[in-house]
Amino acid sequence: MGKLLEGESLLNDVSGLVLFRFAIAAGVTGAFSTVDALESFALLAAGGAVVGAVVGAVWVLTVKRLGDEYLMIAASMLAPWAAYLLAEMLHVSGVIATVMTGLICGWYQHVVFTAAVRMRGTAFWAVMIFLMEAAVFLLIGSSLRDVVDRVGGFGVVMGQMAVPVLLILIALVAARFVWVFASEGVIHVARALGLRRYRPMDSRSAVVLSWAGMRGVVTLAVALSVPADFPGRDFMLVAAFGVILGTVLVQGMTLGRLIGWARLSEPESDRPRMTMSEAEAAMAKAQVAVVETGAFDADGKLVHPQLLERYRRRAIISADYAGREDHFSDTLHAHFDLVLVAIAAGRAELIRLHRAGDIDERTLHELERDLDLEELSALSAKA
Repeated sequence: MGKLLEGESLLNDVSGLVLFRFAIAAGVTGAFSTVDALESFALLAAGGAVVGAVVGAVWVLTVKRLGDEYLMIAASMLAPWAAYLLAEMLHVSGVIATVMTGLICGWYQHVVFTAAVRMRGTAFWAVMIFLMEAAVFLLIGSSLRDVVDRVGGFGVVMGQMAVPVLLILIALVAARFVWVFASEGVIHVARALGLRRYRPMDSRSAVVLSWAGMRGVVTLAVALSVPADFPGRDFMLVAAFGVILGTVLVQGMTLGRLIGWARLSEPESDRPRMTMSEAEAAMAKAQVAVVETGAFDADGKLVHPQLLERYRRRAIISADYAGREDHFSDTLHAHFDLVLVAIAAGRAELIRLHRAGDIDERTLHELERDLDLEELSALSAKA
């Protein structure tokens, strides 16, 4: 269900932004042709996908050659911007180009990034996303204030716009239910005709999917992108804010209870073939195979006994743990709790040495980084 919602959200946002472009054009010109719109949509979508794929491919081919962690992170930030600007310059969809580039970068970052780049890049993007989302909400807040001032006060907004916004909110929720259940009906019809590639959801799953229609940053961004002189822009801003507030407060706060009522279970076809512990055991097996080969010199003499013992022990423990997570849960938590206490003690001693002038800044940062990596590893293993 989670994967379905993530994929649906991405598809909805992209297609909605492109279609919104047609709606604005129709509102400005006063003319609209369905055939021309469909042709333009296909051209914009295909062109944007091609541009995004090209930019993504260039990123994959060049990022490994940069050789600097900060340049690699900068390139990951600039690639989507480059895709958007290039697509808009070629008069195709910049949004779809950006999404395509992002998908390619996300798929290949596991093989082109080093561990250090991934750690720093993840922290960088977490801060950037937080700032961008906060900026959008600040913008809509300042825009709403202007709207309130222009129409004559908050009382006028509530008196003239509250009911229409509420009706829009109800229509959006109802339309999502209609769409989800109609889609399920199409799947049932297809299966009756012998097309069994897709399996329909049960009614409870369909209800949860229908109710999970919260709106957020994209809705705000679209409302803010409407030209300042566009007819009804003030109402659009109020409606966007009202829809977000209503869906987040009502649907967002009740979705957990609805999922609990539905007692959803992940379909067998959607479940991964291996658990995390089984994947860890397979990874440890591959590692020990390499270490067993490299632990001996050309004459067959064991030259790395401690390394070989460490990887063999890890492989044995991983294989024993796989499938028996509950049996080892208490012991594992106690083990890593002690590891975290030891890391805290080491960190306190490191800071004491630095404050006493026994080590310099470089030594502090290098050893602190080692402790940070060890702490992250322990927290991940404990979880």
